[in-house]
Amino acid sequence: MAHDISAAVHSTNSRRLAAVVTFTILAYLILVLYAIAPYDYNLSSLIRIGAANPFFNPRVLEPGTVVFNDPASGGDGYDGQFYYYAVKGFLMKEPVAPNPFRVQRILYPLVAYVLALGRPQLLPFTMLAVNIMAIAASAVFLWMMIRDLAVGPSLLLFYSLNIGFLIAVFYDVATPLCIGLVAVAAYFYSREMLWPASALLGLSLLAQENGLIAVAALAAWLMGKKNIRGALIISASLLPWALWQVLLLKRFGQLPMQMSGHHLEMPFVGMISQLASLKLPGDWRGNLRELSVYPFMLFVVMLLVVSAIELRKRPSDYTFVLLLHALVGICFNNEQIWSSTITSPGRALAGVFPFLVLCYAHGRSRGLRALLILSGILTLMGVLRIFLMQPHPFYVT
Repeated sequence: MAHDISAAVHSTNSRRLAAVVTFTILAYLILVLYAIAPYDYNLSSLIRIGAANPFFNPRVLEPGTVVFNDPASGGDGYDGQFYYYAVKGFLMKEPVAPNPFRVQRILYPLVAYVLALGRPQLLPFTMLAVNIMAIAASAVFLWMMIRDLAVGPSLLLFYSLNIGFLIAVFYDVATPLCIGLVAVAAYFYSREMLWPASALLGLSLLAQENGLIAVAALAAWLMGKKNIRGALIISASLLPWALWQVLLLKRFGQLPMQMSGHHLEMPFVGMISQLASLKLPGDWRGNLRELSVYPFMLFVVMLLVVSAIELRKRPSDYTFVLLLHALVGICFNNEQIWSSTITSPGRALAGVFPFLVLCYAHGRSRGLRALLILSGILTLMGVLRIFLMQPHPFYVT
């Protein structure tokens, strides 16, 4: 009888998991269709190529590519354009200005290029597909870690629709691939399969350096538990990334990681600077845009407090990952992070959400529940942001 009940529960949860993953994919596709509608449903509009950007190179753009051309309204573009240029310049050897800081994140453009079968006209489709597949697949691995903890698959929505992903997917950037790999690495880590976990963490670093937080936290945790071998195995994930940094240094004469370090300063200085410099544009859309960063600031401060309390009451490696994310978050500067409204901090700390789901599944404290509720509010803000985004002037090559 107990076996029959267990099998029935497992079958029900499997159907609910399929429903959650399907809902996630459909939600992104529907929101993407809404976002690209002003640009004649052209997916290249998600790449955000800006004619006013110093790296703009019209010679390498494929016919039919959306280009934003108003310097006062989207003309600088966004980070997705640098992945496009990485494919064109680094992988296809077309004449593109060197940009080692962006090329260090080679995995995302490489996977998109491979999925496109080397056909650059398919990149707008594959760049989107890589991110959505990374979110969906990693959610399944996350579920396999929590399915025996009396929680439902709907909890995964706090991961799959987190604010960082809701920003990244609509700018064709590497965050979902990076954090998706971290989440899958956590699955193998939880089963003490440290070499696969290390390999996946190494890949995450080649997608985006955000994965460094998880690597540092897990290695330090194992070291603190006197598991020297485990700490060294997790630390080995740094080797491919370090080698890639050296190769780029030899090629470009610049160490790409140096630029990433410019995003940090003393704790809370960036937050205070942003609060002190707040100026509202006056129109309601502009006001909402400028104010959008403050709920995320609150989330980071709450994350710091709750993770510190949880770590003291119920020490765990996942909670330590949350705490390290919070410590990095309070050190973000104003110039590159907090002044960019919610887009930059939301993406930079997207690694919080798989571990927040894991921590809540293991210990449903009031503090973790409050964090989960606030993350849900941030998700709603992310969806609202998509509906409120004003179209930018553009032309099509």
